[in-house]
Amino acid sequence: MYAIEANDLEKTYPKKITLYNFSIRIPAGEIYGLLGPNGAGKSTFIRILAGLERQDSGELKILGEVPGKKIRKTIGVAPQENSFHNLLTCFENLIYYAELYGMKRNESEKRADELLDMLGLGEKKNVQAAWLSGGMKRRLNLACALMHKPKIIILDEPTTGLDPISRIRMWNVVRSIKEKEKATILLTTHYMEEAETLCDQISFVNRGHIVRTGTPEKLKSIIGKEFLRVKSTPGNYQKIIQNIEKIEGVKHVTVANEELLIEAKNAASKIGAITRMLNENNENIIDLRVSQATLEDAFIKLTGAGLKGAKNETTK
Repeated sequence: MYAIEANDLEKTYPKKITLYNFSIRIPAGEIYGLLGPNGAGKSTFIRILAGLERQDSGELKILGEVPGKKIRKTIGVAPQENSFHNLLTCFENLIYYAELYGMKRNESEKRADELLDMLGLGEKKNVQAAWLSGGMKRRLNLACALMHKPKIIILDEPTTGLDPISRIRMWNVVRSIKEKEKATILLTTHYMEEAETLCDQISFVNRGHIVRTGTPEKLKSIIGKEFLRVKSTPGNYQKIIQNIEKIEGVKHVTVANEELLIEAKNAASKIGAITRMLNENNENIIDLRVSQATLEDAFIKLTGAGLKGAKNETTK
C-alpha cells in the first residue's frame, strides 16, 4: 500500500503556477525524499498534505483514503520554521502538543520523556526552548511532530541552517525514527548528500512537477559513472559546447555553477582533446578533474538547473 498517492495535482497562485501534473506514489515504511531547489514546489505539496491548503485539481490519497480530519491526524509535520513556544520548556512544549491531539495526561508525559531521550534532549527537559542551540531546536521541532505517534512524518528541510556536525546528528535521529517509530518519512531537502544518505527513493522536483524518481544509485546512473569537470576563464562556454560534443566518446555537455560538466566514455582519456579545444578558444583552465557522478549532476542533466539558492547561515 502507498502511504501517499497523488495524481495530477495542480496549485496556482496569482501569476504563479506552483504545482502542475504533480504525481507521486510513496510506499509505506520508506524514507522518501523530495529533492529540488527552493521554490520548486516541495513546501506547497507539504502544505496540501497537512491540510493547510487545498489543491485546485487532482487526486490525493493518504493511507488509501481521501484526506479528512481523521486521516490527517495520522500525519506529523516538522516545518522548516520551528513551531514550538520559546518561553515553554522542552517538556511543556511536548505536553502542549499532546493536548492539541487529545492525549491523556499520563500517556503524554510518558511519550514526552521517551521522545526527549530518543532525540538527545533528556538533559534539557526543563530548559526553556529559547535557550537551546540551533541543532537542539530542530530536534525539539521534530519531537513536537512525533508526539501523537503519526504513521506519516513530514520533515520540511530539517537541517537548513545547521552546521555540518549538527546536520549529521539530525541524520542519525531520522534513521532512528524510521527504525523505532515504524513510520513513513517524507523528507524535503535541497541538500543532495542528505537525500542520498537517508532516502530509499528520491523524486527530483523542479518548477512544480516531478522530473524523475528512483533510488539514489539509479538516479546517479543517468549521468554515468564518471565525467569531467572543467572551469576556465573567461568562461565563454556556449560557443564551444557543440565542438566538445563532437569529440569521439563525449555523450553530453552541460554548464552548471560556472563549470563545464562533460559526460564521456572513459572520461580521463578525453582530457587532452578537451584541453586543446579550450586553449584554441582562448580559455585559461583553472580546474580540470575527473569526478564521480552526484545526484546534483543528474538533476542538472535532467533540468538544466542546480540545487543552489539556499541560505548559507549556519547555527550549532
